[in-house]
Formats: sequence, structure tokens, C-alpha cells
Amino acid sequence: MAYGTLGRWLMMVMLTVGLMGVSSIAKAAEYYVSPAGSDATGTGTVANPYQTIQHVLDSVAGAGDTLTLRGGTYPEAIEIAHRNLTIRSMTGEWAVIQCPLDDPDKGVAVAFDVDDPEPADGSRLQRVEVVGGYWYGIKFETKWDWGGADRSGASDIIIEDCKIHDTGDACIKVTPGCDDITIRRCEIYNSGRNDPDSAEGIDNVNGDRMVVQQCHIHDITATGLYAKGGAIGVKIERCWVEDCGAAGILIGFDTSPEYFDTDVNPEYYENIDGEVTNCVVVNTQYAGIGMYAAKNPKVYNNTLVDVAKSGHSGLYFGLTFQDWDPDAGRPPSVNPVLRNNIVGQSAGYNATTVEVRWDDELGGMSALSGSPTMSHNRYYIEGGSAEFVDERPGSEFSGNLAAWKAHISGDADSTEGHPKFVDAAAGDYHLTAASPCMNTGTFTGAPEVDHDGISRPQGAGYDIGAYEFSAPDCPECSGNEVRVENVTFPSGSNCSCEGSVSIALGPGVIVENGAVLTLKAPVIQMASGCHVAEGATVNAMNP
Repeated sequence: MAYGTLGRWLMMVMLTVGLMGVSSIAKAAEYYVSPAGSDATGTGTVANPYQTIQHVLDSVAGAGDTLTLRGGTYPEAIEIAHRNLTIRSMTGEWAVIQCPLDDPDKGVAVAFDVDDPEPADGSRLQRVEVVGGYWYGIKFETKWDWGGADRSGASDIIIEDCKIHDTGDACIKVTPGCDDITIRRCEIYNSGRNDPDSAEGIDNVNGDRMVVQQCHIHDITATGLYAKGGAIGVKIERCWVEDCGAAGILIGFDTSPEYFDTDVNPEYYENIDGEVTNCVVVNTQYAGIGMYAAKNPKVYNNTLVDVAKSGHSGLYFGLTFQDWDPDAGRPPSVNPVLRNNIVGQSAGYNATTVEVRWDDELGGMSALSGSPTMSHNRYYIEGGSAEFVDERPGSEFSGNLAAWKAHISGDADSTEGHPKFVDAAAGDYHLTAASPCMNTGTFTGAPEVDHDGISRPQGAGYDIGAYEFSAPDCPECSGNEVRVENVTFPSGSNCSCEGSVSIALGPGVIVENGAVLTLKAPVIQMASGCHVAEGATVNAMNP
């Protein structure tokens, strides 16, 4: 009798668990939305979709569901308040969420909420274009300033393969406590349509472990992106940042004291353990990569071109004032490591490649404690020589690279001169086969892949800059009487053609800028229609 009762009880438990599993599976649903759909009569199928995203979020969807958007424009501001929710464009189509710039009631085009009914933790936005928002295109909301013990924010969220642009202020806003945000393979541009002075591409205030990967950030009225307010463990990898009205990438910056978590960061560091690797930064008015009150920042294998045109320096140590609050820390940066970077600027704008700031306000403030750890960098000033500046009392310095090395007892194996890009005028900052940056970097701290995802090293050593040189394939051109037509020897290649009798380069042969071509034959002819670009090298040899 007891065994039968136990058996029935076990069966009931198993049935209950099974039903819970079925219920859990049933909750994960996919709903279709289309500008041509109907909220009144739609059922959320591909044949009968709903019309507005917010209707589905408010009245239909739940945690774990997917909203698949048909192509077209959705003129609405949306708030996501479900866990593990995915919003994506339908395969082969492209959805646009668009908000006006002149309506403060639609301040954010896409908001990831923290309450009512639940936080948006674990959610994803995939292959969607976000346009406008009186303030922000995308914002991650927080409980930081609600006054309670819980100061968490919307976290563990992925934004991927999206476009975010033409926003009133910053394109993406990460507020305090919004941790583990990943932004990858996105195009982010045209910030500051309403407030250009403080409109970053990505504005992160105390959001830990943010990862920004393979993003193209451009035409930003302020700084391309920064992580400040005590943000911990932020990684910025393989990004292209260009045309910024302020700086390119900042590890730390300047934050009001109330946004710091002084339990874990009592010194008020603006950034802790931040890393910038394999990034290309082009055409900024101020620092290419800057460090402000940064603890243990790492800057490896980046390429900076035409940066700091109006001030600062290519690699810059800046000061944080933190509202001039008497209780704030305003610490100097400490333990920075900068290796394998290319810094290219123009003497016509600014020849200062590295600068350490100091100011006598608030009793004196220093931008750096001790000396930076630097090595294997390449500096180039078009029309001039690289300059290095240290403003700190007792450590004042202004001079060239050789003197800078002695001043900091570092930057060993760093050099000055043209890095020999494939085509800088066209924005191609890959290295040519003749680049002095090839095989001359250090393996210490170097990332495993380059900006393009090519593994490092490709040659005898690690390359300096964001790109690892990888020789393109050469066309086959050897034999007895060799005639080559309609063939391109690509930039960066180092090719050889051998003919036991002769070699003739005929019409349609192109030797691109940065290519090296060696011809070995008793007779060598280059016919009309064969083009050798400026910057290419052709060697003719009689074996």
C-alpha cells in the first residue's frame, strides 16, 4: 500500500515536471509584425501579422519570444520589458524603427527597460535599423537613481548587425549598472542632430564588461565612443572610428560623482581594466585614443591616422574634473600599457603624438602616475617630426622620440617613419610588403587576430598596427615563352615571373600600388596597355 502511494506520488511529480517543461517550451513563440499588418485583426503569423511592435510587446509577447519584423518603416518608439526577447528583421528584408527628432515624448527609439513587467535582460536586437529619437537611438535603462538598494540596469543584451543613426544626442546610451552589453558588427553614425556638443556614438557610464566589436562608427559630432564612470573590463575590438568632432576612443573621461560605485571603486577611477585592440581611428579633432583616470588600460595594435587635428595628441593622457566635487577622487591614470600602435599625424595640424597633462586647479591634478609601459610603436608625422610632451611638475618634458625614450625609460623598439600603407589616400591602411611595421612588433599582449580577423603572426614576427600583413596570392606566370595578359598583381603581393626564353606583359596587366613584381628572363617586354601604378615596384632580372 505504501509503495503504491509512493508510486502515485512519483508519477504526479513526473507529470507536473513534464507539464512545466511543455509550458516552458510553449512560451517561446515567434510573432510577425509588418507595416501592412493589423493590431486589431492580426494573429502574429507571417500571413496575418500585427502592425506595431509596441502592441506586440505590451499585449502579446512574453519572455523568450521572438518578434520578426517584415521589411519597411515602423514610425514608433518602443520599450522592451521582457527577458530574453529577440527583435529581428525577417531574413532577406530590412526593418527600420524611426522616431522624430522634434518630439521630446519620443526621447528614445529603442529602450531596454528594467521594470514593468520585468527587465529586458538577455534580449537581442538583430539586423534592424534605428533612426532618430529626440535623445538616443538605443538606451539601456537603469534603477541607479531610483533611491533603492537595487541599482541594477538592463544587462546581458546583444545589439548586432544593426544601423543606428541620425539621433538627437548619442546614438547608444549605456547607463550605470547596465552590464555585459555587446555591440557588434553595427554601423553607428550621424549623432547630435539636436545636441551636437555631447553626442557620442556610444556613451557608456559605468556599464561593466561592455564589448564593442567590428563596428563602424563615423560622422560623430563628439567622441566616437567612451566607457567612463568607473566602467570595468570594457573591450573595444576591431572597430573603425572616423570623422569625429572630438576624440576617437576614450578609456575613461569625466563623470559626475553620483554615478560611481564607490564600494568597488572608492578612488573614482573613470575606467578599470579597459582594452582597445585592432582599431582604426581616422580624422578626429582631438585624441585618437585617450586615457582619463584609467586603471590598468591596455592599448594594443591600433592604427591612428590624422587624429588630434585641433588639440590633444594621438595617444593622450587626460584629466578628469568630476564636477569639481571636493569628495571626488580624480585619480591619475595608472599602469597603462601601449604596444604595437601606429600613430600617423600631419605637422600642418599637430605633431604631438603622446601627451601627459597636468593642471594646477584643485590643488594640482596629474593625468598619469609614474611612466607608461610603451614599446614597439611606430610614429609618423607627415612634413615634420614626432613630438612628445609631459606637463607634470618635476617631470616636465618636450622633445623627440629619442629623448622621450630616455625620459620614460621605455618605448623601447619604437621607431619613427612612414608606415607604408597600401593606399592611405583611399583609406586602405593595410601594410605593404615593404612596410617597416612588418614582423617588428612584440608578441607581448598582442591580440590573436588582426582587424580583419587574420591570425597573428603571419610572418617571422608580429606586425605593428591594426593589420597583420598577409601576402595576396600571386597569379601563375612561369614557363618558357611567357605572355601575361589581363592579370592583376595585387597590392601587398610579392610575386615572381620566370621565363626560360622570354616574358611579355601585355594589355590588361596591372601592378597595383604596393605590389612587388620580379621578372626573370633573358628577354622582358612590357607592351602598351600594361599599367604599373605609382608605388609599385617592378624588378627586371636576366638570370
